[in-house]
Amino acid sequence: MSYSILIASIVPLAFLYVIKWLNFFETHRIRLILLALAWGGLATELSYLVDHPIRLVLGMPFVATHTAPFVEEIFKSLILLYLVRRADTTSFVDGAIYGFASGIGFAIAENMVYLSRVDLDTGLVVGTLRAFAASVLHGSTTALVGIAVAGFPLGRVNHPLLAWLIGLTFAISCHAAYNNSGFHNFVFGQMAYLARVGIAFGALLLVAAAILWGLRRERNRLRKSLGMKAGVSKGETMLVQRIEDLDDLLAPIEERYGEVKREQVANVLLLGAQLAMKQDLIRKTKDPELRVELAPQITELKRDLKQARHDVGIYIMSHVRSIMPKTTWSLWARVGQILTKMEPPRTNLWDVLKAALVGHNAAGEGMHVRIQAELNARGQAAALATEGEE
Repeated sequence: MSYSILIASIVPLAFLYVIKWLNFFETHRIRLILLALAWGGLATELSYLVDHPIRLVLGMPFVATHTAPFVEEIFKSLILLYLVRRADTTSFVDGAIYGFASGIGFAIAENMVYLSRVDLDTGLVVGTLRAFAASVLHGSTTALVGIAVAGFPLGRVNHPLLAWLIGLTFAISCHAAYNNSGFHNFVFGQMAYLARVGIAFGALLLVAAAILWGLRRERNRLRKSLGMKAGVSKGETMLVQRIEDLDDLLAPIEERYGEVKREQVANVLLLGAQLAMKQDLIRKTKDPELRVELAPQITELKRDLKQARHDVGIYIMSHVRSIMPKTTWSLWARVGQILTKMEPPRTNLWDVLKAALVGHNAAGEGMHVRIQAELNARGQAAALATEGEE
């Protein structure tokens, strides 16, 4: 049973780490992620208190397919209405991370409940299936709500409660489809399990796509904000806009000055990006409480950025600002960068084809020679047949 518990808890946390890793700017806060995780576990108990009396009257199938998607998604996402009003939520990318954390917390607690009801023989199967399907679904659906509440462009929808309802609509729809497919095993058999996995990972891909699109949108905002009031140079601005490629762009710094200086430079660029995003947020928000909360954070980021630049040193910072390629970044440049990382092929296509042909023709003769030999053999066979008839 210990293996079942490990799988049912560690795998969902691994998915949370992947979603967190997608945010290159690291504008989220670990303490808020932990808070969302804890709330998700509490939401499991709250959902049980609501669903259990209904289940005693109407039965498990009715609760799973009709009431559970509504109850669970509402409780899981309530924490988001608090988190998105904090200055630590810079964009809907952070909302996705906090939402995914709450959903994963709910999934882990629910997985433990399911494992407590099965024997040792089936525990590993149940733990694995729930870790790779139910956990992904719970995290992804709450992340969709977090994306909507934290500022995903929804036309003229500006009120957080209305955005919350829109996000809940998508989350409940995915959850209901997942649960309904589970209660049709007797009709569809194994296809029902595949359908559940498809729904769960489809929602996960939707969340990942929204995060990547949101990061691209943030880069466009940074282009306008960086260097204006954030005090970031043009060279730093260009590096920040390619922050996901820092491992490649800062390779010369690490080679020349060492790994410690490379990490310090990366910290400078990250602080500059976070400062610009906070300043852009305080300029746009109309919430007086949020502005009051943002002001000291901006002051602290400015102080940290100044100290980080001092730790790196003027000479190295000047070198950093000059290493960004002059050419415009494009898809072909990106492809070229990937190809340069690839090891040269050890085999050649023509060598493979030649070996295959030689396998069929040990003598190594050309195709025309082989055809001529075949024609000659057929001609001799026909001549022998004619002589036999005579």
